Parts: sequence; C-alpha cells; structure tokens
Amino acid sequence: MTETVLQTLFVLDLVVFLATIFMHLLHRNVSLIRLFMFQSLAVGVLLSVIGLAGGEPELLAIAAVTIAVKAVIAPLFFFNMMRRFKLERTANNYLSKPFTLIAVAGIVIFSYSGFASAFAPLSPETAPLLSLNWAAIFISIFLMYNRRGAFGQIVGILSLENSIVAMATLLGIAQPLSLELGIVFDLVVWIVVANLFIAMLYRQFGTLNVTEMRKLVEEE
Repeated sequence: MTETVLQTLFVLDLVVFLATIFMHLLHRNVSLIRLFMFQSLAVGVLLSVIGLAGGEPELLAIAAVTIAVKAVIAPLFFFNMMRRFKLERTANNYLSKPFTLIAVAGIVIFSYSGFASAFAPLSPETAPLLSLNWAAIFISIFLMYNRRGAFGQIVGILSLENSIVAMATLLGIAQPLSLELGIVFDLVVWIVVANLFIAMLYRQFGTLNVTEMRKLVEEE
C-alpha cells in the first residue's frame, strides 16, 4: 500500500474510533443514529479504499452493500421508530460523564499496551492501526453495558459490529462474497428484529430505560 492509502485508512479508522467515544457523550437518539451513520459510512469507505488499492472487486461490492444497509436502511428504520414513539432522548449512562471518560481513557491505554502487536504479522502494513481498532471494539462493548436505555445498547451492538469489520478488513481476513453478503443479510434481519423488540418494550413499559423495567406487566 502507498503512504497516501495508509494515511486515508488511518483517518477512516480514527473516525470509527471517535464515533464510539461520542456515542457515550451524546444522549439524544437522533445524535446516536447520526453517529452510527457516520461510522458506518467510514467503514464502507474503508472497505472501498482497500478494495481499490488491492484490486478486489468483491470488496467493493461488499462496501456498497455495507453503506446501503448500515448508512441508509438501518438509520431509516430507527428514524421511523423515533417518529412513531417520539423517542427524542435516550436514557443516560450508568456512569457520569467524568467517570465514563476515565473508563474510556483506561480502555484506550489498555488497547495501546502492546497486546495488539501479536496480530501485527497478519498485516504488517496496517499494524499501527490495530490498537485503534481494539479500542473501538472495547469502547463499543463498554457502551452496551454503560447505557441505561435499550436503544443505546442496540446502537452499541451495531458499533461493535462495525469495529470488528474494520479490524478484520485491515488484517486482510477475507471471506467469499457469498458469505459476506449472507452476514449483511443477517444484519438486516437483526435490525428488523431489534426495531420490533424496541417497539414491544415501549408499548409494554412506556420507556426504554432498562432500570425502570423492574417488573413484567401482563396484558389483561
């Protein structure tokens, strides 16, 4: 890869990483959706850059499908749900912002502690980017546990998937096009199920704050 390509990949990987951090700091649902869109677009462009640099048309096809599904279809589902249930604001984090930032900083320090170097032989050219990927993965997992709202937790799962795709691509872990498209199709099904799950929770409890879902309510 040329120096320009590597710099472009670094910028895109940095966007994925920063998006996971801001997901902890912003509480409006619309902001979470926009961050996920931006993150997904960065992952799609990252796939495109590697596909163009390596002359891999299959990777370009996967990039196009990724952008269509994650940056267009999934956000449309979520925006539609927000309009239906008037979900303007999601629940806060369990930890306050200062403690959340301290935890995120600890995750970043751990990610740069050196264990990522074990994966460097798989792709020496992109090895310097792996620590950013690991940080994005761990911060996404932290988002799933730190959010009080079910909506934020679902976005955390999708952010985790984006981070894993970015890392696998940078490591050069390629899969057949049919398998990749099958994974994207599964993701579409998962998004539909997640939307139905959110709708059921809101109808049942009138909120998506998981701390308020103390008791199950039976319909009479």
